[in-house]
Amino acid sequence: MIGELGGSLLGSSGVGALGGPVGGQLIDLSPHLPVLPVIVPLVAASIMLLLDERVRSAKAIIGALTTFALVIMSLMLVRTVTGQGVDGVEQVLVYDLGGWSAPFGIVLVVDRLSALMVLVTSVLGFCAFLYSLARWAVVGPRFHSLFLLLLMGLNGAFLTGDLFNLYVFFEVLLAASYGLLLHASGRARVKAGLQYIAVNLASSMLFLIGVGLMYSVTGTLNMADLSAKAAALGADDLALYKAGLAILLVAFLTKAGIWPLSFWLPTAYSAASPPVAAIFAVMTKVGVYVTLRMLMLASGDPADPTGIVSLITPWLLYGGIATIVYGSVGVLSSKELPRIAAYSTLISSGTLLAAFGTGDERVIGSGLYYLMASTLAVGTAFLLAEPIGRRREVESVQVVEPVFGDDYETNWRSEFEGYEVGVV
Repeated sequence: MIGELGGSLLGSSGVGALGGPVGGQLIDLSPHLPVLPVIVPLVAASIMLLLDERVRSAKAIIGALTTFALVIMSLMLVRTVTGQGVDGVEQVLVYDLGGWSAPFGIVLVVDRLSALMVLVTSVLGFCAFLYSLARWAVVGPRFHSLFLLLLMGLNGAFLTGDLFNLYVFFEVLLAASYGLLLHASGRARVKAGLQYIAVNLASSMLFLIGVGLMYSVTGTLNMADLSAKAAALGADDLALYKAGLAILLVAFLTKAGIWPLSFWLPTAYSAASPPVAAIFAVMTKVGVYVTLRMLMLASGDPADPTGIVSLITPWLLYGGIATIVYGSVGVLSSKELPRIAAYSTLISSGTLLAAFGTGDERVIGSGLYYLMASTLAVGTAFLLAEPIGRRREVESVQVVEPVFGDDYETNWRSEFEGYEVGVV
C-alpha cells in the first residue's frame, strides 16, 4: 500500500547529523550536508547579483563551480541515505533549521527519494549551465543568478519536510522561472511567459487555500505530523482536510501537466531557451513528486482509515492515461523538435501519475526509476533540439543538383547566362 511505501521513504524518525570525526583543522560540514544544496546556490547567486554584468567570465566560473559542487553534494547525500542505519533500518536525515525540532520548527528531510531527485536536478542543472555558456547566458542580464536561484528552489522543494517551507521554495523557483522564460525576449517568449505566469499565480493561490484548510483542522504543516493528525480527525474536520488536500493536489497536478490542465505547458516549454527548457523538465517533476509525497502521507495507517488514498488514486490513474494520450497526439502532430520534447514531458508525467494511481508498490517503485530516467532524457532532448534544428536549417538551403543532366535545360541555362530572373 502507499502508506507503507510512505513510511519507508519518509519516516518520522531519523538522525539529526551525519557525525564523523573532524580531520585535522578542517571544519566538518557533514552535519550540515542536508542544507548545503539550498545554501550554496543561494550564496553564489547573491554574490553574482553584486557583480557587474560585464564580468561575465567571473560569473561563468562561479556558476560552473557552484553547479559542479551541487553534483558532489547530491552524490554524498545519496551515498549517506542509501547506507543502512541503526538496526538495519534505512537512514533518514532530519535537519532542524534554527535548532527547532518538528513539528514546531522547520525541518529538511533527506531520504532516498528526495536525495535522488536532488541528484537528478544537480546533474541536469550542471549540464544545462555549461550549455548556456556558449550563447544563452550572454543574451540577457542576470541569467546566472536566476539559474542558480531556480536550482536552489528545486532542491529546497525536494528536501523540505513541511508545507510552509514547500510554499516558500515553490515561490522562489517560480519567480526565477519567470525571468528565465522571458530571457532573450522575443514575441513568442513574451506571449508564452504571460500565460505561464497567469497559470502559476493561480496555482499558488490554490496552494495557499489548500494549505489553509489543512492547517485549520490539524494545527500543523509538518508533513509527517499531518499523517498522524489526519487519522484522528472527526467527520466534519476530515471533510475540510480532504477538501484542502484536493485543492493542494490540483495546484501541483497543474504544475505536473495533467490533462486537461496541461494546455499551457507545450507553448511555454517550447518557447524557452534550450538550457531553461531542460531545467523546466525537472520543475514538472516537482508536481509529480509532491503528489506522491502527499499520497504517502495522507494516512499513516496502511488500512487508509481516512479514505483519502482510495479517493484520489482513481483520478490519478485515469488522468495519467489521458495525459499520455494527449502527449502522444501532440508528439505525432508536431514538426518542431522543442515542441516534440515538450509533449514528451507530458507523456513522462502522465506515465508517472498513472503508475501512482495504481496504488501498487511494485508499479510505483518502477515508476520512480522511470522518473529519473525520463527527466534526464527529456532534458537532454531540449538541449539537443537547438543544434539539430540548426543543422536542418543549413541542409534546407543547400541546392541539390539533378543526377542526370538534360540537354534542353543545359542549353536554356547557357542562353540566359548572366541574366537575373525576376529583376526588372
